[in-house]
Amino acid sequence: MESIKKLYRNYFSAILFGMLATLLCFNSSLNAQNFNPKNEELLDDIAFISSVENFEKHNQWNRLVRKLERKSNADAEYFLEYLFYKTHQKLLKEYNKGTTFTNLMEDGSYDCVSASITYSVLLKYFDIEHSIIETDYHVFIIAEANGKEVIFETTDPRNGLVSDSEEIKEFKADFLPKLNSAQLNQNESLGSSVYGQPNSKTIYKEISLRELSALQYFNQGLIAMHNKDYKLASRRLQQALNLYDSERINMLFKIVAP
Repeated sequence: MESIKKLYRNYFSAILFGMLATLLCFNSSLNAQNFNPKNEELLDDIAFISSVENFEKHNQWNRLVRKLERKSNADAEYFLEYLFYKTHQKLLKEYNKGTTFTNLMEDGSYDCVSASITYSVLLKYFDIEHSIIETDYHVFIIAEANGKEVIFETTDPRNGLVSDSEEIKEFKADFLPKLNSAQLNQNESLGSSVYGQPNSKTIYKEISLRELSALQYFNQGLIAMHNKDYKLASRRLQQALNLYDSERINMLFKIVAP
């Protein structure tokens, strides 16, 4: 009888060990697929946005990255389309002007700045060439696939990916100033006084991910000014200036600085 009990104990111990080994292997595999940037430039940029740890702990973000990794060897144009719409589906839930990347990660609320930060981080993670374009009142992304431009209009979840060359020209025309480059540089500060007005066209420039992250604070500074909270506006604009020495940010900061 005792030998039978011993036999059963050994049998169930072997089953338990197998289950634990399977579980450990599964967890190890799961962790290996979590967000783990190898790009040193991206790691530097993330320091101004959040932290690698916050990305690693964010379940929705990591599920998205794993989905994208499974498609990353597909045709470049197909992958960009998949990345654009899958990101909107999984992370970007509701448009709300003046939100930050932190808000986006917490509850899915986004605007053109926080959404563009999201897409730029993902594009850099997958080593996809792209430019971040700042205009007077909007931000968008131009990615590259098979030698062609693809627009990411990050606030449009249904039709925000623009790949047709004529449609791209039309899209850009809505933002391009009708000025030569010298005049454009001289008039950049005008953007601060007309920021947010759809008819203003004084700024069209490529910026870095770090400078893009500064526009979060710039937007919050504008909102604080609108609410006549000039102390908060001064703090937010100072935070923006620490990341992006922009003419229009400087101009507004001088107005509200104590």
